[in-house]
Amino acid sequence: MFQDFYYSLGVPFTSVIEYKIRRRGGSPWEVFEKPWLLLRYVEVEMGQHTAELISMLFVDFAVRRGVDPRVAAEALRGPEGWRRFVEYLRNPAAWS
Repeated sequence: MFQDFYYSLGVPFTSVIEYKIRRRGGSPWEVFEKPWLLLRYVEVEMGQHTAELISMLFVDFAVRRGVDPRVAAEALRGPEGWRRFVEYLRNPAAWS
């Protein structure tokens, strides 16, 4: 789901994000392995407001796919939030 979200941001925006990640010595593929890094990179390179925008866009994207908004809101905040998000995707009924 994260990859679909990332590419839904559009080529101009993802190109800027990937440029900023490379400039820091990172690899854009890192965000696919550890999705929570996206907000960290964006906040450092593009500011807190842009990171908050991406977070809200992710929540909207996930909610449209049936994810609880509270779970989606924590997903990109860190490894623990992402772990809970993945657990939710595996068994959403357990979170009811």
